[in-house]
Amino acid sequence: MVKKIVDSWKVDDSKPVIVEKYDKVAVKNGIDDLLRKTLTTKYNVTETFKTRDTRLLICFVACLFSGFGCLYDFLHPFPESKMVLAICSLSYFTITGLLYVWEWFVEKGTFFEGTLNGNVVKLSSYIPRYSGDYTISGESDVDNTKSEVKYTKCISTWLDDSGKILPENIEKETDHLYQSLFKSKAQ
Repeated sequence: MVKKIVDSWKVDDSKPVIVEKYDKVAVKNGIDDLLRKTLTTKYNVTETFKTRDTRLLICFVACLFSGFGCLYDFLHPFPESKMVLAICSLSYFTITGLLYVWEWFVEKGTFFEGTLNGNVVKLSSYIPRYSGDYTISGESDVDNTKSEVKYTKCISTWLDDSGKILPENIEKETDHLYQSLFKSKAQ
């Protein structure tokens, strides 16, 4: 579902990615996007969307409860629909709580999941509040051998003074990540 949307986006490679360098969310998203793009184009890692599709499914179920409650209330005005509204409202908020739990404990800031020849890779990133440090974590399962890599660098490593994200530095980091996560595959 998400794959069809992402495949339809066209990225203009001739334009550099320029972000407001003091906006950490924009910087994080820009770096994440370039890391994702480099992995998918240079190393032919196929991006998978299982966790995003699961999040969309959870949201869809919550919206179904909400929509059913609204429709039932429209067809059977309030005093008659009190019990159905209560059940639908409680279900909606319970499922929304489940969505938050899913995002905190399962996704954990994941911005990329992919496969390469049946081997799985997962990348997540984080920029702490009041800090300029970008932390990237990677997990892979190569030939039933799990490996992890995690390191922290200042965001100025990937930005110039004008806020342009430097793709050559991103490519070096992607090379390091690829070698660390797929080392048994590379040997």
